Amino acid sequence: MALRRFLLTLGLLLGASVAASNCGTPSPLGVDARTPGLSASRGSPHPGGDDSDDPEDPNEGGDSLLSCRPLRYESVTQTIGPEGGFLTVRHNWLVIPRGALRDTVTITAVTPSDTLALIRLQPEGLRFQKTALLVLTFDNCRVRKAATPRIAHVTDALDVIEFLPAVDSWHGDPRFKHVHKSHHSVVGELQHFSNYAVAW
Repeated sequence: MALRRFLLTLGLLLGASVAASNCGTPSPLGVDARTPGLSASRGSPHPGGDDSDDPEDPNEGGDSLLSCRPLRYESVTQTIGPEGGFLTVRHNWLVIPRGALRDTVTITAVTPSDTLALIRLQPEGLRFQKTALLVLTFDNCRVRKAATPRIAHVTDALDVIEFLPAVDSWHGDPRFKHVHKSHHSVVGELQHFSNYAVAW
């Protein structure tokens, strides 16, 4: 009985110290890894969406973010210039073609530990001269059989702003030479940096 109390107290102290040490600590790269508005738009349509979305109707599309099993936080920073390049962060890829950037830019991609397939790309608002490609995987997410996953541009509050144009064919496209295709992945054409998540 005394051992049980000791272990319970020890577990509570360790849990509290981990929570306190992570609270408000900026990421090593200066990027806020926390996901604001955690309850916003999860499983519900965005304000401009179709209010008649029936979550029980497997034939109806929607605009809800996928619910996922949380994975660990990951952040990658890389410098990419006019010659193009690619960046990988936790089985997600950003492919920037030659000529998409006028200058050399330091890019940071963050995948927070969250219940969404979410990526934050910075510097916020960076625009491309040519379309870049974003590949997001969602192996850790639940997807309805009839759902068509796609990449959504989302606000900090996780409201869906718009969907990226989808890229359906990977075969023979030289932009994908560094990308390892997953059964559960979706590709979108990217014009600028912001927050993006997998939705259906």
